[in-house]
Amino acid sequence: MKKPDLADLVQQHFEANRRQALDFVDIFFDTITNAVASGDKVSIAGFGIWEKKNRPARMARNPMTGAPVKVPAKTVAKFRPAADFKAIVLGGKRAAKKAKKVTAKKTKKVTKKASKGKSILGLKKKAKKKR
Repeated sequence: MKKPDLADLVQQHFEANRRQALDFVDIFFDTITNAVASGDKVSIAGFGIWEKKNRPARMARNPMTGAPVKVPAKTVAKFRPAADFKAIVLGGKRAAKKAKKVTAKKTKKVTKKASKGKSILGLKKKAKKKR
């Protein structure tokens, strides 16, 4: 999928004209890009996190000759996908729906147990076994 395809979907969903849809997509990506470039972390729940990372200088080896090579320090953009994103990509849509159902059930259980006067999470601490 390319940017124009994404703009077409936005246009259909919001019943906007083509220019508005393209502007929306451009503004969305420009905002994320500028925020990450300035050092901010951009987090979209259920999708992922973009952030700027500094990699220190290091010594590496040339795989062909085995000679040591100095790799300079650099800054990179990093993306960490969210659990829902991973579930859909790796396990299909069923895995994502199942994950949401499990999360909803846990939330209900925690709320019920918390209301009965137990700990906030409704969980008892387990004793660690010493080896």
